[in-house]
Amino acid sequence: MTLGPESMTWRLGWYTRFELVVLGRAVLMQVAHPVIAAAVRDGYRADPFARLTRTITSSQLRLFGGEQAAEEARRLVEWHARIPGADEELFRWVHATSFDSLLTAYRLLRPRLPAIHEQRLYGEWRDTGRALGIRSMPEDLEALREYVDDVVATQLMPTDGVEGLLEAFELRSGRAPGSEHLPSALWPLVRPVAAQVLPDFAVGTLPPELRDKLGLEWTDGDERRLRLWIRAIRVMSACVPASLLHYPMPYQAMLSARSSRV
Repeated sequence: MTLGPESMTWRLGWYTRFELVVLGRAVLMQVAHPVIAAAVRDGYRADPFARLTRTITSSQLRLFGGEQAAEEARRLVEWHARIPGADEELFRWVHATSFDSLLTAYRLLRPRLPAIHEQRLYGEWRDTGRALGIRSMPEDLEALREYVDDVVATQLMPTDGVEGLLEAFELRSGRAPGSEHLPSALWPLVRPVAAQVLPDFAVGTLPPELRDKLGLEWTDGDERRLRLWIRAIRVMSACVPASLLHYPMPYQAMLSARSSRV
């Protein structure tokens, strides 16, 4: 399925600030799966944020790329076919955790969507998964929640991938996804804040049961700090033009969706 101006996805766009939740949380949930952790181990160790940046670009093409979406889906299917041990169940988990984290970001960082809009958004995400060969996505948000909870309880565990990703979030070297939008002179000033914000969002928004399984400490003080980050981001975002809050491709898609409704 190719999304267009009539879709809820295009109407909402994709805020760059969602990276804080979507990337860290989703990828932690994915690399806690031992098969996925083994498949991506070398890539994430070499340059984790370069890989995550490519994921952002690929997701934008599939969701907002119009005619480019089908070609990007074909490229991903071909690439996935080369991963040892990969099957539809693993792809379903990646697709499910990506949406579950996106929805978490929407709920934390923007006004709450009506339930019917959340269901429609999930339906579009489920449909785009079919282009990747994923035919078994949960039917609705309630079924998605049950599926995620079941995999967390029965399949996820501490892995080298979890440890490596958390180390990368400390930003001892390299730059985070999205930092290419910053002037180079500002990055040394932003790095200490990003090194705190990224793991706070990644760990703090995980399902509590998964945090416990991974041995990740999360105190009341950590929770208060996360809530302060959320309030600060929401306040600052209200002062920033929409053209700067969104990546260029989702922003143009959002404008197309608005003009089609006039």
